[in-house]
This record gives sequence, C-alpha cells and structure tokens, in this order.
Amino acid sequence: MRLYRFLALAIPLAASACSVDMANYDPHQRHEVTVESRKAIASIARPAEGQSLSATDAAVLSDLAAEHLRRGAGPMVIAAGKDDEAFARSLAARLAESGVPSERIQIATAEISGSATITVPVWVANVPECGQWPERINPDFRNENTYNFGCSVTRNIGLMVSNPADLVRARETSGRDANRSVDVLTKYGQGKATGSEAEAKPAGGLSSVGK
Repeated sequence: MRLYRFLALAIPLAASACSVDMANYDPHQRHEVTVESRKAIASIARPAEGQSLSATDAAVLSDLAAEHLRRGAGPMVIAAGKDDEAFARSLAARLAESGVPSERIQIATAEISGSATITVPVWVANVPECGQWPERINPDFRNENTYNFGCSVTRNIGLMVSNPADLVRARETSGRDANRSVDVLTKYGQGKATGSEAEAKPAGGLSSVGK
C-alpha cells in the first residue's frame, strides 16, 4: 500500500517537472536576425577638364555598383549641383556599364559644387550577440532551453547571407522548369546521372532534334 501511495505521488511530480509553462512558452528562438535598410554614401570629385576619374574614385564607383547589385534596398541616387549635371550623367553611365539597370539610377540636384554624392540604400542584417548568461544554466525544472540556445547558428546565418533581404522575403523565380529541377535533384540524391540521355541513332545518321 505504501508503494502505491509513493508512485501516486511521484508520477504527478515527474510530469510537472517535464511540463512546459505554456503561458510563458515562446515557440520561436529568442535570438533572431533583424533586417533594416541603411545608406552607403560616397562623394566623387569632378575631375579637371579633359581628365578622367582617379583610380580611387573609379574603384569606389565600382564597389557601390556591386553593393547595389548584391543587396540594394532601393534606387541609387546621384546628387550634384546644377553646374555638374553632365558629370552626374557620366557617373550614371559608368554605373550602367557596371550592370546597374538605368531605371535604378536617379539624378537629383543638390547644393554642392565640384563633386557628386552617391547614395546607395542597402539591406543590413543585425545579428544577435552571443555568450551572454543572464540566467543560470543549472536545472530549474522548467524544461526550457538555456539563454544562448541557437544563438550561434542564428548569428552565423546573418553574417554569411549574401543578401540580407533574403531572410525576410523570397526572390523572384528564375523561370526554370520546376519538374525538371525536381527530377535532377531526385536523381542527384539517389546517386544517378542527372544529364539527359544521349539519343540512340545509327552511325552517320541525322539527329531527330527539331522534327
């Protein structure tokens, strides 16, 4: 009889120790990456008459174009004075040569002279700081993760992602045939050849492609 009483008391205690307080339970990780738009700004000096951009300014312009193509959060804006409109247009042309679509380049008038300011809105990932221990890690019978659980994985994802905007929205599809993609990935996982089978035809015969 005493044994039954002990088991009747021990089982509820064990169940309560393994239960989760659903009122305070967060199904998501407490550490997450947030994404925000910031501005990369550079000033390009107008070269003297008959001269071209300096090697430094040309490299800066190329880097700004690459940043826009990689993680641009909006159109690039070239701000120049009224007397430097031709210079601003030449910068826009160089950016277009670097691959920036012309519709993503805007020219604005500013109260400056002898230079142009290029503003590039970019997506930036804010990663969590790991290694903080505001709570004790010894058992507290709440059956919850420790404070740093999952922090390093989340931080590494935020640091490695090429375009932080990918963390908040999906990119447009590439137009690739989904059925073909599934077939290739399935064969790859099974260790099979993923290429199309060669067409069987007699030696010296003509291919039937296009018939």
